[in-house]
Amino acid sequence: MTSLLSSRLGALPSEYSETLSNSIKSEVNSGVDVDAKVVKSKLGSRFEATQSKDSQVLRKATIQATFKDLHGYEKSVNARMIRPEVALGQPPTWSKMAAEMSARPASYMTQPWVLDQDRLTRGELVEVKVKLRADPTYRVSSIISTMADLVSNPHLAASINPEDMEEAQALNGILEGLMAGLVPLKCEVVDYAVFMLAGVEYVIHKKMESGLADDVKNTRKSLYLVGVTEQSLYWKDIRRVLFSDASVSALCRIGVTGIQLRWTPIKLADVLKEILPELGNELDRFSSGALSALAEDRSSEELTDIRVRVLILYGELIAGRCGISLDEDARGRIEVLAHENSGLLVSFTDSRRAFRLIVQELENRFSVSVDSDDAVRERSHAWQLIGATPGGAVTLHTSPTSEPSAHTTADERYLDSEFVAIYW
Repeated sequence: MTSLLSSRLGALPSEYSETLSNSIKSEVNSGVDVDAKVVKSKLGSRFEATQSKDSQVLRKATIQATFKDLHGYEKSVNARMIRPEVALGQPPTWSKMAAEMSARPASYMTQPWVLDQDRLTRGELVEVKVKLRADPTYRVSSIISTMADLVSNPHLAASINPEDMEEAQALNGILEGLMAGLVPLKCEVVDYAVFMLAGVEYVIHKKMESGLADDVKNTRKSLYLVGVTEQSLYWKDIRRVLFSDASVSALCRIGVTGIQLRWTPIKLADVLKEILPELGNELDRFSSGALSALAEDRSSEELTDIRVRVLILYGELIAGRCGISLDEDARGRIEVLAHENSGLLVSFTDSRRAFRLIVQELENRFSVSVDSDDAVRERSHAWQLIGATPGGAVTLHTSPTSEPSAHTTADERYLDSEFVAIYW
């Protein structure tokens, strides 16, 4: 915030001093005339007193005062800034807005109703109302850290699998190291959503939605304001702020131009994938699916079916990688192994043994050797195609022909930004 304001106004004062001076001056004159026959004289006295008092008041500039200066300055000079009060009142008709979108007059670049890529460029300031919430990656990390502290209670410890908890803590420790004191936020924008018009996506104000055609309404996607913040800068206990879905205003600076299809909350995770692909993919599945596993109440039969399908698909992927054509007997054997060992997929560690049994069956039956790197890649591929985690939680709605991203869903769009201030 300080950097942003100083780029507009130059040097910023850090202290304000005021000097107050008060002085009192009083004067008393008295005199007596003496009249003599020979000499006429005047006797008198004069008394004067001065009293002065000085005081100095020193005021330090706080971050709140700096924000007030920045907010007031941008509202007065930045006509392109997107802010809630500009959208007060009745919106224009769609015929008028369509004409402006075609002609693109100067007023089009300052209206708040329909926002295209030119309005959402890197560096532009945006003030929007959002539902304040941490990204699922941080939320599940916080939950696991809290659970780890609570397992000392014997009543809670009996309901938690110690092996699963140990593995979750190990991965969570890596996540916390990668976040490095940063808190990723994923906040749903209250007043705007994304719609497709003539093959192009636009951010449209909710007051304009009623005038949209039905086929355009069917393209609606929620818009999320995403970015990272520093944990040390929060003014309250972070658990009271980021787990309440409170409606707040957020002043942000757009970091990536336009509407984004995906967002990575932990940038270092992508670097980790280049060095340790298996660990990077497990972190993806852990961060995106563990929260669903904690929240969803699935039957044991449904979870078992998910794990069986993962193992069967894995066998098919390995066979395809080795150029093997599976016959009915081989498929039947893979299905038997999948049903017998599906319970191992509950654990990150034990799941490796279940996958290894599938590989050994194919190696022994067809006299082939499966490369260990290929086995790891296809294991991650199988989980992704099913859209599940080793815990059994379905994280994505996918088809066997698509390879999803762990941080992409079909009904979400993102505005990748730098958070300047969060307030209400």
